[in-house]
Amino acid sequence: MWILVRKFSEGFINLVFLNKVYRILFAKADALWGRLYPLRPTLEAMALRPFELHLELTNLCNADCIFCPYQYQTRKIEFMPDEVFYKAVRDYVYCGGGSVGLTPIVGDALIDPKFVERVLYLRSQPSIDRIWVVTNGILLDKHGIAEILNAGLTSITVSTAGFDEAMYTRVYRSNSYQKMKKNVTELVAQNARLKEPLHLTLALRPDRPLQEVLKDPDLQPILAYRPQIDFTWAFGTIGGKIKPEELPQAMKLRSLTIKKESCVNLYNGPIVLPRGEVMACSCVAAMDAVSDLGIGNIMKTPLSDIWKGEQLKQIRASFGTGALNATCSGCDFYRNLDCYRTREGRERARINRARHRGEITFRDKKANAPFVGG
Repeated sequence: MWILVRKFSEGFINLVFLNKVYRILFAKADALWGRLYPLRPTLEAMALRPFELHLELTNLCNADCIFCPYQYQTRKIEFMPDEVFYKAVRDYVYCGGGSVGLTPIVGDALIDPKFVERVLYLRSQPSIDRIWVVTNGILLDKHGIAEILNAGLTSITVSTAGFDEAMYTRVYRSNSYQKMKKNVTELVAQNARLKEPLHLTLALRPDRPLQEVLKDPDLQPILAYRPQIDFTWAFGTIGGKIKPEELPQAMKLRSLTIKKESCVNLYNGPIVLPRGEVMACSCVAAMDAVSDLGIGNIMKTPLSDIWKGEQLKQIRASFGTGALNATCSGCDFYRNLDCYRTREGRERARINRARHRGEITFRDKKANAPFVGG
């Protein structure tokens, strides 16, 4: 009997790893085939309006992960006031709506006491499609797990070191392991009972080998509900902020790549910060980079005008030149435009044109590779 259990466990571990490898290779093959199609029409469609809207409800976090630049953030801790939130959503709906991400550049959206209220409002808008969030799961119970699951989100990703208390304490530098474990266990259980369950992903950031982490006893009751499992095998330096000596040996750092063409993040959609600043990019490199990646303020200029403005055009055009800003030059989260060479990229372009024409358009499938979120 034990041999059968062990074989199943080993098979599951291999499946998780192979699934990630498959998704990466499939996306690369899809993009390679996509080079037979002209890229310009797709990018022109994505530049018409934001395909996604990202909202940073707060830049405060209740963990202090060793791999996260949050520990070096210089921006003042803030919460998005109502006037900024509603103005951003109104502008987005006015120019066609679409998908909304509630994951901060750094921080955790569930710290916002109005998180569920915000999701409910977004879901009440006929043109809002997918709504998603990445969270560490520590405050799921604060809002009520049932309330979160029924508010209108389409997907939740729980970011965690794993389900071993010692490792969690080392990597997330938080004493909330037991609370997080209880919350996530209840989250997957309640979600499984829903008529239309949300798409749940466990995003593991361990400092131990994956094959060990997936065998941890605390994880087994959660795996019984079959959430999607993802994992990170390379972490960003965030412009040199994270040093190799600060991470365990098992956590490798990314390396810089040549940036001949614009970064894909500059076509997905902007992020609105609590004071209304609009950033061209929502990746962690943008944490304190208002001077390099700020493209306007939602309280002064309509979102559509900001997205089509000269500042964003100049940032896109600066890749491959000496005019590229310091933040993008030192960013190791850069990705080229291959995502928009895929079938999914061309489908996004088709949808964006329809929304630009005023058509209310929804996705008929859950998000998957090569894009997440919208």
